[in-house]
Amino acid sequence: MSITVSEAMQLNHLKPLNLIAGSSGLNKKIDKIGILDHEIIEGILGMFTSGDFVLTTFTPIREDMDAIINCIKDLIECRATALAIKSIYITELPHEMIEYADKHNFPIFIFGEDVYFEDVIEDLMVGMHSRSHIEILESKIDVLYKNELKPSLVKEMAFELNRHFQSELQVFFLKEKRYINDTRIIRIAEKYKRSRHQYEQHSVFKYKEGLIVILSYQKMSPNHVSIDQDFIFNLLGIDVSEYYMGSSNILNDLVELDLGVKQSIYASKACELDDRDRISYSDIGIYKLLLPHEESIWIKRYIHETLSPIYNYDEGKLIETARVYIQCGGDIIKTSEEMFQHKNTIRYRIQKMKSLLNVSLDGDFYEQLSIAIKCERLIR
Repeated sequence: MSITVSEAMQLNHLKPLNLIAGSSGLNKKIDKIGILDHEIIEGILGMFTSGDFVLTTFTPIREDMDAIINCIKDLIECRATALAIKSIYITELPHEMIEYADKHNFPIFIFGEDVYFEDVIEDLMVGMHSRSHIEILESKIDVLYKNELKPSLVKEMAFELNRHFQSELQVFFLKEKRYINDTRIIRIAEKYKRSRHQYEQHSVFKYKEGLIVILSYQKMSPNHVSIDQDFIFNLLGIDVSEYYMGSSNILNDLVELDLGVKQSIYASKACELDDRDRISYSDIGIYKLLLPHEESIWIKRYIHETLSPIYNYDEGKLIETARVYIQCGGDIIKTSEEMFQHKNTIRYRIQKMKSLLNVSLDGDFYEQLSIAIKCERLIR
């Protein structure tokens, strides 16, 4: 049950905290909260450990800056996560202490007298509990994605995710294009959970570097899906252009939720591979076959066996031509324009690839090269 310092800073009563040092340590985990008071007199070492978010006023040593500096250094030695100082007595720290905290990636905050320890502690406890719940839900999505489950178990897990799910559904996976950390994704998922305007039969979950959106209906129609999707995205402030969005097929039974999760994630991956904003699973073509096996050793062997002659031919010009040629759908003119080469140069390179692959028929050549290049994209 933990959250990062960065995630904690999004909590209501922690937003006023002013970061004065250790900005490189904001991804550290908080799993406990400590108040530094009498420990200053008795000795800190051994009193705090990794994961502690420490609150203090430094009251017992408020007039002794050397003691304060030694105290902070002891906290760093204890591997505490961060320190927040209420500015009743201490409003700033010496420059050398700031540099020391920066060097050790130890976040230090100062906050005003109008922020109370009790409120900070309560927000942190709620935040850590909420994160724990999010992680549990995410683990259930992960089980649905990574396993072949019995229909009865799928349905049971579906109702564990949302007891209001209806029988027909469609699943969407939105992966952040510029993922930095989980903060924004968690905030969006939590916003829907707490919204008074949510539809109880729909759900939004954090999953990996994105969001799983599940829309369910007693009787589904594409029009309903479009209206509800737009409403939810507007409610949550989701700009679809910032995500690779994949959608599953429309599924007619809740026992197919695992299939919907898989299809939406595969479609999102196909978006990323082809640099598109959104795509439906029904339109991802050969990726339907390739993506479920992206970790397979046979994929890697196929790439090696097919593309090695092209890799080894020159200093990368031929393989780059192959990649652009497949990206352009086998169109020689488009390939020449993309590469700023004469079309006859591209034709020559394609003939060289046919020779290296020992394939004479155009259809067989394009099929083999296309599959190999798309497999290569999976593992690059």
